[in-house]
Amino acid sequence: MKHKPTQALRPLPLAAMLAAASTSPLFAQDIVTDQALPEITVKGAAREGSVAKGYRNSSASQVGALGGKDLLDTPFSINVVSQELIQNLQASKPDDVLKINPVLQLNNPQSRFFTGVSLRGFGVGSNKRVDGLPNSNMIGVDMEDKERIEVLTGLSGFLYGPGAVGGTLNYVLKRPTYVRLNSVTMGITSGSNAIVQGDFGGPIDEAGKLAYRLNVAAQDGDTSVDFQSLSRQFVSGALDWNISDRLHVQFDASSGRYHMRGTEAYWATSNNAKYPNAPDASQYWGQPFTATDTTQEHAALRLNWKATEEIGVRTGYAHRTSTSELTAANNTFTAANGIYKAETSTWEYPDITNDAAYAYLDASFSTGVVKHKLTAGVFGDVDERTNYRSSAGSWAANSTPNLNLSQPYYQTTQPLAPVTAKYLAGRTRNQNIVLGDDIQFSERWSALLGFNQARIATKTYAVNGAITAYDKIRITPSASVLFKPMPNLTLYTSYIEGLEKGGTAGPTYNSAAVVNAGMVMPPIVSKQVEGGLKAIIGDTLLTAALFEIDKGLEYYDATDPARPIYVQNGRQVHRGLELTATGRLTRQITVVGGLTLLDAEVQKTQNPAHIGKAPINVAEQLAKVYVEYALPSVPGLTLSSGVYYTGKQAVDPANLDFVPDFATVDVGARYQTKIAQLPLTLRLNVSNIGNKSYWLTPNALGAARTVALSAQVQF
Repeated sequence: MKHKPTQALRPLPLAAMLAAASTSPLFAQDIVTDQALPEITVKGAAREGSVAKGYRNSSASQVGALGGKDLLDTPFSINVVSQELIQNLQASKPDDVLKINPVLQLNNPQSRFFTGVSLRGFGVGSNKRVDGLPNSNMIGVDMEDKERIEVLTGLSGFLYGPGAVGGTLNYVLKRPTYVRLNSVTMGITSGSNAIVQGDFGGPIDEAGKLAYRLNVAAQDGDTSVDFQSLSRQFVSGALDWNISDRLHVQFDASSGRYHMRGTEAYWATSNNAKYPNAPDASQYWGQPFTATDTTQEHAALRLNWKATEEIGVRTGYAHRTSTSELTAANNTFTAANGIYKAETSTWEYPDITNDAAYAYLDASFSTGVVKHKLTAGVFGDVDERTNYRSSAGSWAANSTPNLNLSQPYYQTTQPLAPVTAKYLAGRTRNQNIVLGDDIQFSERWSALLGFNQARIATKTYAVNGAITAYDKIRITPSASVLFKPMPNLTLYTSYIEGLEKGGTAGPTYNSAAVVNAGMVMPPIVSKQVEGGLKAIIGDTLLTAALFEIDKGLEYYDATDPARPIYVQNGRQVHRGLELTATGRLTRQITVVGGLTLLDAEVQKTQNPAHIGKAPINVAEQLAKVYVEYALPSVPGLTLSSGVYYTGKQAVDPANLDFVPDFATVDVGARYQTKIAQLPLTLRLNVSNIGNKSYWLTPNALGAARTVALSAQVQF
């Protein structure tokens, strides 16, 4: 609903427009509001994504090469998590906020190296994006400088080039503000782990041409899990330079250190052993000396130039580096009744350097009554990985005799991998040429046509000097039609193809050495058909999407359990329905939730026993709802609760064993008041209030009950 000002608005000079927009990035190419101009806040209006808006966003800041677009004008399923929701959930890691997303399955906790998720039944892994550019290593993601998380489900070959089939997670950074911002938050989370963070911003000059944003955070202390502690330090800065009304430059940089001691164990099975009930989640089932140590550095520069009313240019470049050292715990069930072995390994995780860039030309023109917005450009990245030159490979391990789940067993000897000089272990180059036409036939009918010529060139270097390489080029098309019978309702149908880098055979599978360890598979081509609707009813955004994804299959062929082989063979088809709702049902009630139903199965494979079976680790039902209630009798007090359900998941390709479904319940409260005339917000969040023990996936235990408490003051 649009809010009308009480009086006519006069044209504003640049500085006044910047101040009114407050936190808007001011780039029409990147952020699209109702009029594709910087949003001007007037009395009675609410900033999108805010509590007053019910956390509802009307636009996405990045729709791949297309830049910013209104959600009702995109033929893709995009779910946006706003900054204020991230803040009110007290999210110190991605798990805290992604777990409530109804289109997303959380399948790996950040305390096990990185937050892993699945979209539409396909794993996204650690390959995610920051402001639309790839970030291939996101161990220890810091949430303090994130403005929003944009979750695009399904294929995105036209938009982002080669990538995960299930979808894309895009972390959007906070941009400078044009009114003064000073915010400090202090709190305790997950045991006695203390955290303090600051968020500062404002204009640098009176004309409003320069503005800054600074986010800092420090966290340290034990968690609620025995033998586990977390320490991290983070600083992130951003600068906007509005050279003119048509030319804007953005710069941002960050540096982070992350150390977790007592990482979560990875669980597996061998010898056809069945999974028992989940052990007590309040106990620690890893090894006390396991650890994750990582450092990450980031710097990016972007330029947006509106040359004329019809022509615009967008360019950008980002450089990221990360180093990681991991000592991991792996528990493998070997017999009935929960008998398992514990193995601890020092993992020589590669250091990663990633350089990514893009350059796009946008041109608007008409052919008769038909309007076009043509986007043409290039984008890509180079990913380099260095590793230790170790004759023992990537693992050095200690293993125990058979154990049971009556209580955890802790090893006394830590495995130490031989440390030698590092060498370039692999390089991947992604190059994309994209052309898209956003066609407007009338107020009701539009279409989006495009293609991406994607090239994947990969070289993997073995310690002995052997090189494994491939260089493939593929055109991935996209075609969509949109129909808007009324301004707040969009119906769409789309077809898109995607290219995905082939997998790499790991060193072991179910504790057995892989025959073709280190082998890199060729790229996989996948196809998706989707139909859906998006509607704004009152203050609530409703979406629905029906889809089918047909993907090539990769897996370990363990016909001979002692000699598993990594193969690329067969097809995997996922059909499903996604329903979401975000917004205010009434003045007091806000809801964020939805439902995902999947029919996922293997349709072609060289093993007949796997045909028609569900893929492993895939939950075919997700149902999640988060609700807030602002008490009218106590101004400033808001109560919240969330219920999150995940269906059962297959443990093995033949579906002989499953981990059961589960549901967890969270509760929370926040109170807004003033202290010495300064705004103060107190927050309390309790996750898994019933302290339920459950299998998050067959490879990870769910988190026990955690409590987070904080106080935020603005000045």
